[in-house]
Amino acid sequence: MRLIPMIAAAALLAQVSVAAAQPAFMPRPMPDGARGEVRVQVNVSFFVTGAVNQSAESLQAQESARRSLYERAGKECELLKATIATECRLASVNVNINRQFGQQEGFNANGSFAFAITPK
Repeated sequence: MRLIPMIAAAALLAQVSVAAAQPAFMPRPMPDGARGEVRVQVNVSFFVTGAVNQSAESLQAQESARRSLYERAGKECELLKATIATECRLASVNVNINRQFGQQEGFNANGSFAFAITPK
């Protein structure tokens, strides 16, 4: 007769131990304004021919290439809104100008733009 209460007590203790061992997972809240946002990355590269030195002409060509990349970044939200987004904001811009030695005289202009959009 004493065996049944001991078995019941052992079963209850086992259930309490299992319940205490299970971790409680709480989802992390998203930062304000990030609900439903998707990150879009756009990369643009082009080659500009011409002398690569410290001349005014070379520096002007490099500035023109950077300006072109910045303008592209500024207009990309319009394209995203026209196609896949209801809202768009520019999150980051990375522009890089490099000369490729052993190649045609000129430089590569590269731009990497990240956008945070709300999909349609």
